[in-house]
Amino acid sequence: MNNYTCVILDDEPLALDVIEKYISKWEQFTVSGKYTDSLEAYPVIRTARPDLLFLDIEMPGLTGLELIETMPEKPEVIITTAYREYAVEGFALNVLDYLVKPIPFKRFAQAIDRFLEKKAREGKDSGEKRYIFVRADRKTVRIDLEDILYIEGVKDYVKIVMTDKKILTKESIGNFMAFLPSEKFLRVHKSFIVSRNKITAYTAHDIEIGRVEIPIGRMYKGVMKE
Repeated sequence: MNNYTCVILDDEPLALDVIEKYISKWEQFTVSGKYTDSLEAYPVIRTARPDLLFLDIEMPGLTGLELIETMPEKPEVIITTAYREYAVEGFALNVLDYLVKPIPFKRFAQAIDRFLEKKAREGKDSGEKRYIFVRADRKTVRIDLEDILYIEGVKDYVKIVMTDKKILTKESIGNFMAFLPSEKFLRVHKSFIVSRNKITAYTAHDIEIGRVEIPIGRMYKGVMKE
């Protein structure tokens, strides 16, 4: 049996308790966090990367929908809200399900079944991560990992250099590395991540990707021996 982590985000403590009680009926789920403040929960979600997020819409700070929009890589999201009118916008953001409070347990169970069925389908695939989504130019953009040559940290942004274009997204390079499969990408400098299969040559001091030379940082010496 696969095990999944979930985070519950709702500004009503009673709603947090109800959802936690409901999800406890499935032994394969672990609640890794409960939050009433979206700004407090945001960095935890980005770091812990739960499999499933139960998310209220009307929240102090960032609304639930705004929170989804800021995430370059999202967990599966089940909206839990007292408001029906956000359903279209929610599904436009590719949420898994939209539950209206008060949530009957039967309806909650249907949402969990939908999550488990989706994970079962994904399990039949190779499981290899092939793409990511990032925010750029007020859009969420899909990037195929195979197209990435290297990634450069530029202050509070990362520049993703691909075979045919460059994309700038607001993110630290350290956090961005967490989204990438380590078997395909290698951090070689405080400001650079390279695609392993795009390396054409290297020395103890730098890496070549085509005609581009990327320095190997002092703290990353010997990284090419991995």
